[in-house]
Amino acid sequence: MATALCGAVVGCACVGNWKTLVVRSCVALAVAGCATAPKRDVSALVELTGDAIIVRETIQFEHGSATILERSTDLLDAVARIMLETDAITLLTIVGHTDSTGDPAANQPLSLARAEAVKRYLVEKGVAAARLSAVGHGDGDPLGSNATEEGRALNRRVDFKVTR
Repeated sequence: MATALCGAVVGCACVGNWKTLVVRSCVALAVAGCATAPKRDVSALVELTGDAIIVRETIQFEHGSATILERSTDLLDAVARIMLETDAITLLTIVGHTDSTGDPAANQPLSLARAEAVKRYLVEKGVAAARLSAVGHGDGDPLGSNATEEGRALNRRVDFKVTR
């Protein structure tokens, strides 16, 4: 169930089928206008600089896939907002990166597919496709050591390069 709870059921006794209780609770909350969790404020996490849009949190994808995880959509919404509000940006190059684990021949196309998924998301939010470019660098431009989990986490990223 994709519904997020934003309230609590008070005074319920779990008699009988608890799953039914949870479903009824979700339906009641949805009717009350609480069907989705509120978006977090990401204004401190996404910033336009001279030559980039800096996103201080990793854009997350399903493992080994180009499917953007829901928890990253608010970050991408903020990138879209910057693009829609800043006509001076003539081109935003979306650069996908991977770590060095897995097949190197698969990492390059995966990084490109992820950059293209981000581009599609931004277009769906109203950014003109002509102002966006998607590039995949695979594991060829690491920020950290691929010998450690921390380094690999730094290397799995999406960068946003600005052309004015």
